Amino acid sequence: MKKIDFCIGIFDNLSENSLNKLKKDIDNCEIFGIGVYTEKVIIQEFFTKPVKKLEERLDAVKKIDGVDFVFVLDTNDPKEIKKIVQEETMRYINKK
Repeated sequence: MKKIDFCIGIFDNLSENSLNKLKKDIDNCEIFGIGVYTEKVIIQEFFTKPVKKLEERLDAVKKIDGVDFVFVLDTNDPKEIKKIVQEETMRYINKK
């Protein structure tokens, strides 16, 4: 069985520290996905506005070496996030 991991976030500014942490996480699994919050969720749940548009943030995380798949999160509800992560992981596995 392959070890699968993921992280979720805003990903407005990817600092060197953030990239180093992601690299460690990526190195410790075989499949790695990243979920990026929409502007709506960021404003409603985190009470801030992203600097960059969603597409820019998605493009940035897609370019990180070792990231296998990227998906959009339009919710901050843990149950919904779990469902989305499972669906996106299966979509990635089934594409291979």
